[in-house]
Amino acid sequence: MAVVLAAIVLTGMAARTTATSGATSGTAGASACSWERHSKRVVKRVRRHGKVRRVVRLRHWWTCESSAAAPIVTAPADPAPPAPAPTEPTPQPEPEANRVSARASEYYWVLSRPSVKAGTVTVELNNQGEDPHNLNLRREGDGGEPLRIPETGSLQRNVASFDLPAGEYRLWCSLPEHEEKGMHTTLRVE
Repeated sequence: MAVVLAAIVLTGMAARTTATSGATSGTAGASACSWERHSKRVVKRVRRHGKVRRVVRLRHWWTCESSAAAPIVTAPADPAPPAPAPTEPTPQPEPEANRVSARASEYYWVLSRPSVKAGTVTVELNNQGEDPHNLNLRREGDGGEPLRIPETGSLQRNVASFDLPAGEYRLWCSLPEHEEKGMHTTLRVE
């Protein structure tokens, strides 16, 4: 066993001697570089004795930065003038999505945004509650028929687009007792 270990050590030493002798043949060796120490802060979360603890350590490593000057490379003379670089067209701004998501649960609404721009608005009814819900939408002060998204089952979604002029809009669920229990909110269309 000791003989095998000695053979491995001698083989490693021979390989190291061959690598350092490469410095005289033009490759970077220990004499052609300067060693620099680097450090980095490493934070880990470790579970010890049933509790999560924060462990902070410094990790260190060394790199060999070449100190030999890089050879100067000159480009061959080109008789032709360089071609102009192709110009890329200026990117057009993406149109802003004019949509709102209304998440329904028992018995409240959560809107993805408080306001949208006037025009065609996409409204998504996302029912996260256990009961079915619908969505009615009417401009404040308007006595006409409300815009509707039909009844949507639990964990289902329904999407509709409406042309909405600027104003304040009331959203509510018209199923029995849902509005009375607080299932209404306001959306501003600018």
